[in-house]
Amino acid sequence: MIAMKNKIVFALLCFVISGTPVVAEEINAQKLLEQVDDNLWANTKFITGRLIIDNGRKVRTLTQDSWMQGVDRSYSHYKSPAREKGTKMLKIGGKLWMYTPRTDRKILIAGHLLRQSMMGSDLSYEDMMEDHKLSHSYSAIFENFEDFASTRCAVLHLVARDKETTYQTRKVWISPENQRVLKEERFAKSGKLLKRIVFKDYERIGSRQFPRTMIFRDMLKENTKTTYKFDVIEFDVEIPAKYFSQSILKR
Repeated sequence: MIAMKNKIVFALLCFVISGTPVVAEEINAQKLLEQVDDNLWANTKFITGRLIIDNGRKVRTLTQDSWMQGVDRSYSHYKSPAREKGTKMLKIGGKLWMYTPRTDRKILIAGHLLRQSMMGSDLSYEDMMEDHKLSHSYSAIFENFEDFASTRCAVLHLVARDKETTYQTRKVWISPENQRVLKEERFAKSGKLLKRIVFKDYERIGSRQFPRTMIFRDMLKENTKTTYKFDVIEFDVEIPAKYFSQSILKR
């Protein structure tokens, strides 16, 4: 009886000190990750966006249209600035082709090249073309609760289900209340932090809540960041088959 009273007193003290209700049980990490996927992922997407690249000395903006289908197919067409206008990227399965009008040829980006910086940004080619369900690729473990951006978040540790996954571990900060991802960290096999992403400006689009802004930081660089702005995003759109054919890369 005394032990029970001591537990109640301790819980009340925690509430008074932190101002946060005591959580009686842990979060179901895998289910929360599935809810996040249901909110963010769709069979097909169309995006008009801006990549604002700040390398610490100058800022430049790339604009592009992108079409994505499932986890295996995506196509992007860059519209500005003049130097990158007409550049195209096509992903089919595990292969990525890039066409540049300045050279008028396409190249296959594969292997370790996929992990290189894309056009000087904080995203790799893999980061830019990635669109898969985290709950399918990772097993989630609940770590603790943390406050981030004035929001109480469940912190999940993600472990890749196979050795082919680019980032073997990730860490995500999710609001359990509305299943919004607010921050993510991506790690190398060695455990070294490679990327940090902040998700902002959530907006309801149809039945989904989607972040209009994602801020990427390559943790191996100093004083750089790349802000990805989604100006237009449409889910479950019909995409012509020609957008996922290598013939789309020609002039």
